[in-house]
Amino acid sequence: MMTVLELYEQVRDGKIISDISLQREIVYNLEKQQLVIDSIVNGIPLPAFYLWKNENGILEVLDGKQRIYAITRFKENDIEYQGRVWKQTEPEVQDIINRCELPIIICQGSEELKREIFKRINTLGVPLSKYEVLNGLYNGEYLRGLTAYVENDRDVKRVLGPNSRGKNQYTVLGLLQTLKRFNSIDEYVKGKQDTSFETDQREIGKYIRFISEVFDKYDLLGIRFSLAMKYLRNVAIWKENRKEINSKIARYLKSDDAKLTDKAKEIENIVLAIINHIHVDDKRLFSRDDKLELLRQEPSEGGKYKCAICGRYFAEDELTVDHIEPWSKGGRTVLSNAQLLCRPCNSKKYNH
Repeated sequence: MMTVLELYEQVRDGKIISDISLQREIVYNLEKQQLVIDSIVNGIPLPAFYLWKNENGILEVLDGKQRIYAITRFKENDIEYQGRVWKQTEPEVQDIINRCELPIIICQGSEELKREIFKRINTLGVPLSKYEVLNGLYNGEYLRGLTAYVENDRDVKRVLGPNSRGKNQYTVLGLLQTLKRFNSIDEYVKGKQDTSFETDQREIGKYIRFISEVFDKYDLLGIRFSLAMKYLRNVAIWKENRKEINSKIARYLKSDDAKLTDKAKEIENIVLAIINHIHVDDKRLFSRDDKLELLRQEPSEGGKYKCAICGRYFAEDELTVDHIEPWSKGGRTVLSNAQLLCRPCNSKKYNH
């Protein structure tokens, strides 16, 4: 064991070095660095520090560089903890930090052994998944009910597919966050820890059932879930047109149009056109040649062209070609149905 003060002093005096060839760059962000200090203050054990004694008696850090960096930065007034740098921290808190004992493992031997130890430290451990961490913190009736739901519900298994290490449980919690608009999954589960999952299951289940019954593919789950939330009352007519809906969505996603357009809006437009029996043009977007021809036909002032909505003039690359009669309402992708819009006007039109 070694106290935080002893560790810091040895790092400061060059008796412990962390910048060795085996080590990676600093990856802990400020929040994680502050969490290291918080763990020390609150008596939450840190993982063991692995040090290697070289031929000169200097200790090289094999594992623990990120934590040492956080401790050093705080002790040297480079970062704050709870709004205060080290010199502003209460003496009693400083004392808790300085006296905290850290588990230290010192190894030595051949260079080959050193590299093997480093390799095993960094490859044998398997980080916990987000759900495994959540379950470790807030295991209770709520998460047990959630697990039973994802393991036994036919629609959930169909939509989410095989489960591994709580992936599907965490996905359901993410969908609930979209539905109920809470800020933090952790805080939400903490508040629900000892309550039944049944109420949330009823809420989320109808939307997952919508997805299962309407769609035959479940990628872009966020988009499909948003559509379920918006059109749940229309599920019967969506199911009636299921085959055509899936066919046209699949064709769209394979097209170049999918790379250039807002997938969520386009998929919604495709479905609405189908259920409203609107025939849409197979050609979705105007081409570069279409734009050049439209520019040729339009009068210009000083090499700039007029936006059809705001009336201001813009350079060619600041203008887009848009449908006068919306494509989703049957408007053809032809020059007679084309207009030049500046990007702000096009965005406003598209989002209404």
